Amino acid sequence: MKKLLIIYLVLCSCNNKKSNEIDNAHVENLAKEFMKTTVIPKMSDPKPYEVVNAKVVVKRVADHINDYRFVYDHFSFNHFDSVENKKNLDSIISVSKNPDSILSVTVNVGYKTRYQRGNVVLDSIKLKYDDNNDKISYWPF
Repeated sequence: MKKLLIIYLVLCSCNNKKSNEIDNAHVENLAKEFMKTTVIPKMSDPKPYEVVNAKVVVKRVADHINDYRFVYDHFSFNHFDSVENKKNLDSIISVSKNPDSILSVTVNVGYKTRYQRGNVVLDSIKLKYDDNNDKISYWPF
């Protein structure tokens, strides 16, 4: 019985997925399906729209820290700005215990359409991925 319990625990620990990983192909497929079933039918003339591609953009805590570091380095014009930016940077660094944790996941979905005169237009829309519910929704909602 103990051997079965140990084997079960090993298998469970091997199957656990890290919370810091996102399956890009799965998210892209969800976003394309959301476009086809929800977004395109609500457009004024849904016939000529075609989903072209999807790109997953993952924003991590380390990216957020680098953004504030850039602001601190490049936009501190006087003493007040320098102190304020340094305080923001230090507070973010002190709060973030895991810099690889994910803040947000967005998907940029490109689509194309053809106007009445034959012009082909490429455009894109940004959608939000909720990894807790494995669901795509309009961004930023």
